[in-house]
Amino acid sequence: MSLPSVMQIIKAVGLGPNYAGVPKEILEHARLRGQALHLAIQFHHEGTLDESSLHAEVQPGFQSYLDFLADTGHRPIVSEPELIHPAWQYVGHPDRVGWLGTDRVILDWKHVASVDRQAGRVQLAAYRMAWNALHPTEPVSRCFLVHLPTNGDGRARLHEVTDPGAEQIFLAALVVFRELQRRQT
Repeated sequence: MSLPSVMQIIKAVGLGPNYAGVPKEILEHARLRGQALHLAIQFHHEGTLDESSLHAEVQPGFQSYLDFLADTGHRPIVSEPELIHPAWQYVGHPDRVGWLGTDRVILDWKHVASVDRQAGRVQLAAYRMAWNALHPTEPVSRCFLVHLPTNGDGRARLHEVTDPGAEQIFLAALVVFRELQRRQT
């Protein structure tokens, strides 16, 4: 049996972003653009990115990422790690764990027109719980959504979503998700 993912849980219980009314083709295009940017950022961190290979639609977001690094002094620890919470048995893949100043933080890249902070705070709370359970001597203290504009309109914008109350919301969502799964079997 595979473990449920953080986003699978959040979406199943209705806590994810609401894309009702957005045509499927547009959602798919945005998903692929975001996936390409995430890979570019990961490869950049690993030192394997060929920047000349970036698609024109990814370049503005990637430039915002580079500006974010220069503006904040962010230092990556790990990109896209798989985290399995040992007690709650869910899996998550935060975009980045690293340093902002003296704080160990989780960052989530958002390459969209506008950022849904409510869904993001629950998502990042789940990642933070898993990271801290797996790394008790290296805890994450803060969580941020990093808005990387899609249209080249400027710098990345940081949105802090650190919220201990969101951890309880995620755990409640996980319990409801498991009950819904049990009823389907």
